Amino acid sequence: MPLGQRLPKLGGFKNPFKRVYAVVNLTKLNRFPDGATVDVEDLYEAGLARPGVPVKLLGTGRLRRRLEVSAHAVSERARSAIEGKGGRVTVVDEPGRPPRKTARG
Repeated sequence: MPLGQRLPKLGGFKNPFKRVYAVVNLTKLNRFPDGATVDVEDLYEAGLARPGVPVKLLGTGRLRRRLEVSAHAVSERARSAIEGKGGRVTVVDEPGRPPRKTARG
């Protein structure tokens, strides 16, 4: 039997540029007091994300507090929910990774 038929087939494409995020939903942010400034280190200390993993905020759930949040990535729904409550969202760069290139430059 030829060698190509004897070797196992590896399925799929493995993207070497895949970004893996620790996901934090809006409902998890309700544990912080109203008007607090929440950064990535606070999310690590609260046990919402594993230290060293970039954090992404998703818009699942309901936010009941006005917060100033900084994370590595934010969905549009999460951004509009936080800003709708009078809060502010800041996107920080991931350590050790160059900034993303966009179509504009």
